[in-house]
Amino acid sequence: MHHRSPTALDWLLLLSLAAIWGVSFLFIKRSIAVYTPFQMATWRMVLALLVYLPIGWLYWPRIDWKRWRALLVVAFCGSAIPNFLFALAQTRVSSSLAGVLNSLTPLFTLLIGVFFFQFRPSSSKVIGVLLGFAGATALVLFQRGRIAGGEVEYALLCVFATLCYAINANTVGRYLSDQHPAAIAAGAFMLTGGLFLIGLGWSGAWSVTSSRPDGVIGLGYISYLAVMGTVGGSILYFWLLQRTSALFATSVTYLLPVTALIVGALDGEEIEMVDLISTAIILIGVYLARK
Repeated sequence: MHHRSPTALDWLLLLSLAAIWGVSFLFIKRSIAVYTPFQMATWRMVLALLVYLPIGWLYWPRIDWKRWRALLVVAFCGSAIPNFLFALAQTRVSSSLAGVLNSLTPLFTLLIGVFFFQFRPSSSKVIGVLLGFAGATALVLFQRGRIAGGEVEYALLCVFATLCYAINANTVGRYLSDQHPAAIAAGAFMLTGGLFLIGLGWSGAWSVTSSRPDGVIGLGYISYLAVMGTVGGSILYFWLLQRTSALFATSVTYLLPVTALIVGALDGEEIEMVDLISTAIILIGVYLARK
């Protein structure tokens, strides 16, 4: 793992990811109003695969297929499984709750790094992780009209998804740190693309697109999730992982509730003092975690 201090470019990448992924929860909510969670997840993976094919052809000589096990982890723990779990969870829990539970990722990343990857964190990193999570939790729980109120078992699906993200982050940081970010993402999808195509056909997602009046609109939401969230976001994320550390890169999840707050304000929601205080706590936590 890297231990150097993040540069201005690293912070820019972090904020860009927060913007891209923060909006994703809104589009997940809108897409599952048209498609089932499995249909949405398979459409998202197939559309991402179509984008990755020319990228994979371009970076083919730089893909190390001998590390296929790590690439499988990237495909399933970094994308496929969390995509489905968050979609299924948001049929019963709010987007806000899903967003704050996503901020468990750095905590799981730290724990997995300590127990399985011989990572020895400093006290500032531990404090930063806990402080960031506390701020993200407060940001959602004290939002008027956005109190977390879903069913427990569906909320636990979000928790399991963040565990998958943590496994993915440590795997990339440990086994794929010398690979080009685009080669990692494209190789992972090319290795598993056939399964996603079979899943799309089996799910009946295509018939929903062609038969429902809002099918194309729903597919438009999924296209954003695939192109921006999965393809663009993954490449930026892997680049950030290689430049900094798994802990700093996954701290982007603490900024996602902040993004949701900004999107809500633009949509007419009122920003209160507790929102600003919670946001400050999150930023302090991210600062400490990166030291």
